[in-house]
Parts: sequence; C-alpha cells; structure tokens
Amino acid sequence: MKKKFQKIKPVLRIVGFCTMGLVFLGISIAATNHQCNIPCADYRIHINSENGIYFLDEKDLNQIIKDHNYTSRKGTASGKIDCNRLEKIIENNPYVEKAEIILSPTGEVDVFVQPRLPILRIINKKGVGFYIDKRGRKLPLSDKFTPRVTVATGNIFDSGLNEDFSDSSRTKKLFQLASFINSDSLLNALSEQVFVTDENEFVLVPKIGSHIILLGDINDLQNKTEKLRAFYRDGLNHVGWQQYSIVNLKFKNQVYATRTDVVIPPQKTLTQITVTDSSKLN
Repeated sequence: MKKKFQKIKPVLRIVGFCTMGLVFLGISIAATNHQCNIPCADYRIHINSENGIYFLDEKDLNQIIKDHNYTSRKGTASGKIDCNRLEKIIENNPYVEKAEIILSPTGEVDVFVQPRLPILRIINKKGVGFYIDKRGRKLPLSDKFTPRVTVATGNIFDSGLNEDFSDSSRTKKLFQLASFINSDSLLNALSEQVFVTDENEFVLVPKIGSHIILLGDINDLQNKTEKLRAFYRDGLNHVGWQQYSIVNLKFKNQVYATRTDVVIPPQKTLTQITVTDSSKLN
C-alpha cells in the first residue's frame, strides 16, 4: 500500500498545483470582472513635477478629458472606458512625454502624466522661438511656464515646426551641445546662452564674468570643458573674472584668452528680440 502511495504521490502533487492554479485564475477573473463593473467615480490627475516643469496643470488635463467626452462617462462601468485611447489622446499634447491610465478598485480613474523635459530654447533669426527636449524633439513655447534652460540665438533658420528640416544639421548640433551642457556640472551651472556665428561656430555666453567662450565646432567637447575648468581654476580665480573678454577653446591642448582692455566683442551684447511662438505660425 505504501509503495502504491509513493507512486501516485507525484501525480497528486501535480493535480493539487493545477487545482490551486485554476482557483487563483477564477478569483482573478472574478476580481477583474467586478472591477470592470464598478461605476467610474472620478478622474484623479497625477503630474510628475520633480524636474520643475509646469507646462500643464490639473485643470489642463481635466479639460483634455472633457473635450473628448470622457467626463460624461462618470457613473458608467469602468471597464467601458478605453484607457489606451485616452492615453494616446493625452500624449498628443505637445508637452506630454507619456501618459498612463490605471483604474482603481474604488472606481476612480488615475491619470499619470510625465511632462516632456526641455533642455534648450531656440530663437531663430526671425525671432521665432521653440524648445528642444531631452530626446531632440521640438515643442512650442508656453504662455504659462518658461523653464530655465540655455537659450540659443544667432545664425539659426529652423522655424520650429516639426516638419521643417531646412536647418536640421545645425539644430542637431545645438541639441548635441545642449545635451552635453545639461550633463556637465560646470557648463550646466555656467551657461546662459549659445550664439551661432555666421561661420556656424558656437559661442557660449556664461552667466558670470565679462567674457565669452569660443568653442568653434562641437567636436571634443569633453576636452574643451576640461581646458575651461583648468583655466578657471588656475587663471580667473587668481586674476579676477573681469580681466578677460574672450576665452578661446578652439585649438587642441591650448587656451587663448584676450584681455578686456584689448577688445570688447560684439557677441557679448545680448540683442533684445521679439519672440514668436513657433506653434502660432501659419
């Protein structure tokens, strides 16, 4: 008898596991059906603002939901709400990176929104302004919020429209430079403006001091930044930040600095420009 039990013991174990699995599956299906039948109580908006980006607020998201007739579905079964469609509708907003909809066990619809993160503001030669986000995509200016990012001006022709690729090479370089600035502790704290010269070279205008920084092209930015860091540490910290008007990093393994009493570069003067939002262009 004992030998027979030992033979069927593995079979009984398998049958037991299968039975438990079916029970759990049945409970899960019943719970899902129950949640789908719970009336929709309300929409709860959650906007991730840890990066200090406030393009959108709760009122804006509620208006999007209302404009697409989702608020009229309050009281209907939660399972009838097309969450995937609502996520796509919210993600069509130019300031939204990602949206996620989760139905709560009590009938609330939780809307989680991740805003897009701008790293550069561009003002082209016609005074048209727009942002570039951390993934290199364009987004329009906002009447509600202006993030503190580096501003690029000068010889730039990009209109800011997504379908405009007429100046894509220069815009791509500006994005690469802005990404590097954003990742480097010195340049991120220092940089106020990027100026593109008529020769398509890049000039940094720092927040402090009376000098500008000639980068030339955007090649070898790491080495150029290390040279700048050494110049600040071993040079300007000893003689003062007002002694030089130009710091030239264009040449390999060298830094050329021009004293303030020798030349005052015109690029240092920031021109006041009437800025037009790219999204308002016809």
